Amino acid sequence: MNRIKLFFSKHPLLVFIIRRIASMIPILFIVTFVFFFFMSLAPGDYFSSFYADPEMDPAIIDKYRVEFGLDQPFYIQFLMWWKNLLLHGDLGMSFSYNQPILKLLNTRIWNTVFLNFFSLLFTYIISYPLSFYFSYKPNKALDKTVNFITLLFYSVPGFFLALIGLIIAARTGVFPLTGATSVNYDSLSALGKFSDRVHHIILPLLVGFIGGIAGSLRSMKVLLQEEFNKPYITAVRAKGVGDAGVIKHAFRNALIPFITGSAGTIAGLFSGSVFVEIIFSYPGVGRLLYEATLRQDYYLVLTNMIIGSFLVLVGIMLSDILLAIADPRVRIK
Repeated sequence: MNRIKLFFSKHPLLVFIIRRIASMIPILFIVTFVFFFFMSLAPGDYFSSFYADPEMDPAIIDKYRVEFGLDQPFYIQFLMWWKNLLLHGDLGMSFSYNQPILKLLNTRIWNTVFLNFFSLLFTYIISYPLSFYFSYKPNKALDKTVNFITLLFYSVPGFFLALIGLIIAARTGVFPLTGATSVNYDSLSALGKFSDRVHHIILPLLVGFIGGIAGSLRSMKVLLQEEFNKPYITAVRAKGVGDAGVIKHAFRNALIPFITGSAGTIAGLFSGSVFVEIIFSYPGVGRLLYEATLRQDYYLVLTNMIIGSFLVLVGIMLSDILLAIADPRVRIK
């Protein structure tokens, strides 16, 4: 017992991660309960519209409602859902697809991760060097041009950029209009499969990338300009420190508020590509759960909320860890 206490006392970061993960369970429990409660207040359910169809036997509809547990009070549905999740790892069945939700997600979640990961990666790779250049060596004419362009792209809604991309694809024929893979994808080699995925993802990636780089460039550039104008930078330069040292000091301090404000970035990986997935008919999680909301597919919508809540909590945890690494004044206890 003493060895365990000694081990954890020497690894406060590990203790912090374990405590955060443990705290996620009651939060997700409350989110699920609230979801079931408010869904019970909504009139009808997925099967209610079928009662208006004269060709449908009401007895069959009642049978399906009993099978999915929709005839039970919301708190019974809530407890049964958690029981199936904890004991069997079952997120429930999709009403509209009549498939287990885990199976539906398994075929789509990697498409969304693939799209958003590379969009985020290219955004940071390009926006950080550019923000350093424009902040450290300002040029009024160039700075105004960059501000105008980034403000323009940042202000344009994502769905509008996606529509423009769809029009370009239809006019030029260079990019596929729909899907994540070609019809003959299974018969391709490993390199061919990778090339086919890249070919299908280029246009959706550019649409998500343009808005992301505009926002990141603007926010990082403002933070760096503020740092370069502070008195301590003048003192660093007076000591004869070169450009690399000055940038290092400014970067560390500018990174702190950026990390604090980026806690929701991970959650945005799934929600940020919804319009892109819908317009390009890209088979991802965002499009799947958007359709589930329209169809009142309870358990699919619930899965969306659980994933979103979980990613927000993970984003906050990673933000705290990165903040402790970037700022020596912050210590995780």
